Amino acid sequence: MDISLALSDVLIMWKTALPAMFLGCYCGVVLKSGRFFSWFSKVLRPMTALGKLPEALGPFFILCLLNRYAANAMLAEIGRNAVINRSGIIAVYLMGSLPTGIYFTIFYFSPALIAGLGWKLGMAFIAINIGMSTLVTVIGILWNRINFRQDEGSQPDHRQAFSGTTAGKTDLAAATKTAFWQFWDIAIVFMPVTFAFALFMHTAIINEILAGVAPVLHGVHLTAAGALVILAGIPTLIAAIGVAGTLLQSGALAAEEIIFTLLVASFFHNVYDAVSRVLPTNVSIFGVKLGVMLTIAGTAIYLAMVVITAGIALYARAI
Repeated sequence: MDISLALSDVLIMWKTALPAMFLGCYCGVVLKSGRFFSWFSKVLRPMTALGKLPEALGPFFILCLLNRYAANAMLAEIGRNAVINRSGIIAVYLMGSLPTGIYFTIFYFSPALIAGLGWKLGMAFIAINIGMSTLVTVIGILWNRINFRQDEGSQPDHRQAFSGTTAGKTDLAAATKTAFWQFWDIAIVFMPVTFAFALFMHTAIINEILAGVAPVLHGVHLTAAGALVILAGIPTLIAAIGVAGTLLQSGALAAEEIIFTLLVASFFHNVYDAVSRVLPTNVSIFGVKLGVMLTIAGTAIYLAMVVITAGIALYARAI
């Protein structure tokens, strides 16, 4: 176990994630108060109506486009104030997949995809990612509409908003203080858990796990170059895209292998991301029981979309 390497890895994550968490909490506090909340609630009324949701959840979808940490903090508070039940929280969490997917795909993946793979392959993978996120959102909408019909007689009052929502002027100084304590509650769980996982990634056990996965990769006709892309993509999909672009330019990886290889890389990355980042974050925001449920539900459904899409890509290669 190499503590210095684990600390180096986790510091890179914290340097990006912690400021984003605080900014997200601040945006969440501001957007749920004053005229911001009222305006976004009205603008997103079609979205909330489609999912049979209270208007108070309109800003949640805007926050998913800006910062998922803030969106989840808002969703947790709405749940604590009984605006929606636990099943509704799971449904809304899934519904946030599309705006979150748009953010990560457009602003995070797109530059590397277009630069490394070119417009055709890059745009194809962008469309696939947004398509998978859309399907998860549709599942969330259907989930909540079915739940709404089943429990219509006992639904919470959707006219109520959550505590702290006001129609007057937003107090930015007070918002900063509130956001800091929200951030602190998240950080004191997120930091030790992510450090523990980083330590685990530098043990001999992880090498044994990767060795066990190798026969599976060979079974789906992945070349050594494809396996390299997948291994590079476990901690971050950006690395997988970069490696895939380099191998494509050198001729070591064929263009027809790119989409399938990146989808397999996405599968393993999302498993890694669920355990190392999503789970500790959800537990710190929603509590242990609900946080675990949301992580399992969101990850399992998205991975199912990845598997189905990868299967289609593999079949298309075969024909």
